[in-house]
Amino acid sequence: MSTFLENQNWRYATKKFDATKKVSAEDLRFLKEAIRLAASSYGLQPYKVIFIETADLRAKLQPAAWGQSQIVDASHLIVFANMTNFGDKEIDEAIQNLTTTRGLPADALKGYGDFMKSKISPLPMEKRDAWTAKQTYLALGNLLNVPLN
Repeated sequence: MSTFLENQNWRYATKKFDATKKVSAEDLRFLKEAIRLAASSYGLQPYKVIFIETADLRAKLQPAAWGQSQIVDASHLIVFANMTNFGDKEIDEAIQNLTTTRGLPADALKGYGDFMKSKISPLPMEKRDAWTAKQTYLALGNLLNVPLN
């Protein structure tokens, strides 16, 4: 635990990256796993995370990031995007994925899926979109707290 606090005291916003250095494949796997394991409501992950390595694509995205040099100088750009209009279809897909990955019968989580639908789907779209944005921030927070050496 003390390492976490030490890392928090040390952290800073990187203003300039060394464009000749690349994040290792091992570190990328670690970062992706930290995102995958982030806490979220109902265990749903109503967001997409895109790792952009291609320099040309990062250069095209730079104007949308207020021209910041970090977009092109860093070896990777990680984009978090919350899903909008999240509802029954996405919950069904999440339940299907869960039953497949855990080897459960198709109807094993039907009650849980119905429960989530009863809580999420009736919300106005603006509230659902705000909820998915908050889930996205949970994953981003997990990524920001990853200790890499």
